[in-house]
Amino acid sequence: MSAVSRSLRGLLLVAGLVAAEPSLSQAADGHWAGVAEQVIAEVDRAEAAMKAGNFDAAEEAAIASYFDFFEGLNMEIAERQALGARRVSDVEALFHDLQSQAAKRADLHGVAASLRKALRADAKQLDADKVGPDGHLKGK
Repeated sequence: MSAVSRSLRGLLLVAGLVAAEPSLSQAADGHWAGVAEQVIAEVDRAEAAMKAGNFDAAEEAAIASYFDFFEGLNMEIAERQALGARRVSDVEALFHDLQSQAAKRADLHGVAASLRKALRADAKQLDADKVGPDGHLKGK
């Protein structure tokens, strides 16, 4: 295989990985877009586990999506600082609904879709406002 072929093959492999991994392609849009996609991946995991009948895994992923990802990656504090307590309360209510639905072994599609939409919109605003990775507004 020639050097050009190897280089082209390597570029195609990297392009394929970026296209296949939403958090990598979204991260190019900004820090919070990437964080949102990590949270959403866990929400998706909860939804998929519920569809598969793996109720314990669905409930665990629903809980982890909030505590390990939304809070753990500072998105909660970023939203509180930049978007206000009312917005955080609205988003937290969606996480609560996701967890409640998972505990009831109910369909998660509707609440998961609402949560994905909210997280992506908020991430876009956080990136536009240049909120730092620590969750605080830059220059404040």
